[in-house]
Amino acid sequence: MRKLVYLIFICLCYLLLSHCSMSKLAVNQTAAIMVKAMPAYERETNLEFAEQAIVGNLKQLEGLLEVSPDNQDLLLLTSRSFASYAFGFVEEKIDIANKQYDFEKKEELVMQAVDFYTRARKHGLALLAQHRKSFPMVLDRNLEYLSSELKFIEKKHVPALFWTVFAWGNIINLQQDDPERLAELPKVDLIMENIIKLDERYFFGGPHLFYGVYYGGRPETLGGDPEMAKKHFLRAIDISQGKYLMTRFLLAKYYAVRVQDRTLFEQTLKEIISAPADIFPEQGLVNQLAKRHAVRWLDYADDIFF
Repeated sequence: MRKLVYLIFICLCYLLLSHCSMSKLAVNQTAAIMVKAMPAYERETNLEFAEQAIVGNLKQLEGLLEVSPDNQDLLLLTSRSFASYAFGFVEEKIDIANKQYDFEKKEELVMQAVDFYTRARKHGLALLAQHRKSFPMVLDRNLEYLSSELKFIEKKHVPALFWTVFAWGNIINLQQDDPERLAELPKVDLIMENIIKLDERYFFGGPHLFYGVYYGGRPETLGGDPEMAKKHFLRAIDISQGKYLMTRFLLAKYYAVRVQDRTLFEQTLKEIISAPADIFPEQGLVNQLAKRHAVRWLDYADDIFF
């Protein structure tokens, strides 16, 4: 009798393990398909349709990670997707609420963006931890220790590191009134400096785009520097050969407005609006977003230039 019970127990364990293995295998296969399907999202120019698809996709990605939490492709795709959606769509809604003086709505949207960026950071750190076990604990140590750990980061780790720090930096940018957040800036700066050294061209000059917002999005008392912002934006524009229109929009928003250069502001936004729809088909979604941003901000000109 005991042998029969034992055999039944072994069989049940085998079935459960087999089921778990098959589920994980299915998720890993799904993840591989989603990675290959990503270009379809990036080419989409119908913004309303794209946003609806992306929102549904975000929760699906987190659901897949519940089954296969160590899948590297899935972790990177989830981190990038949450960060990109928050930056492209939620922050646009924050701008609109701010211009409409709907500060209650703005605060709700800020918290939503922070939540999405936090998820992006978490998934990025989970991926980095597979490359270097000291992550994410290293982020709680001092700058000297962090600098020593970054020496082990290679070019192949740049995507995970970039989206992690991109999300982290934008959390800080949205919460500049929080001293604890601002105290994290030196670590963000140190990590992004290392990314630029490893691969400044990643994601169409993404590290330079980040620094453009980094220096242009805060007052000088908090480390802002308009000319450094301009330098990084122009380098990112050069890397993408001017085809990645979002960088040009951010130049207008974070530099031209900051130095009150209305001519540059209007000229840049008009160039974005008139740019051919197929200037960069592979990034049709982002470019279409940049065009929509440009139209809206052009209407703001009389309110932001004196």
